[in-house]
Amino acid sequence: MKNMFLAATLGLVLFTSCSKNAIDDNGGGGSSQVVAASAVPQAARTALATNFPGASEIEWQRSSSSSFTSQFNQNSQRHSAGFDDSGHQSSHSIICLDAAVPAVVLEAFRARFPTDVVYEWKLRNDGTWKAHLMRGAVKYEATFTAGGVLVKFEAA
Repeated sequence: MKNMFLAATLGLVLFTSCSKNAIDDNGGGGSSQVVAASAVPQAARTALATNFPGASEIEWQRSSSSSFTSQFNQNSQRHSAGFDDSGHQSSHSIICLDAAVPAVVLEAFRARFPTDVVYEWKLRNDGTWKAHLMRGAVKYEATFTAGGVLVKFEAA
């Protein structure tokens, strides 16, 4: 009986959709839902395969009724890219750990935010670096130029 209950609970967890707080490449926040690749329009999946050949470990999230974000691995890096239903790519960023971030950016972050811990760095299309951090239950974003200048700090 105990094994049957455990199996039923595990099955329910596996088949229930996950909800994540998404942060898009333009600094916006919102709720998104993880979806199966089969729920993503073929045009968006084709655009991902065309624009990022060899992408692996792909995860799709529905950002709105006609917008999807994918996170995937390519060339030993984790990426995030946004697509609409017709396959138009709206964003792309590289998700990094501290090791890939230039030392001048890390030093500027540490000087400004000595006790904060970054859970994710993103290299944006415009060459800036965005740090994602938590303070209590609130997510924050700090954006730095490649030279280490803080250009924006805000709650996500």
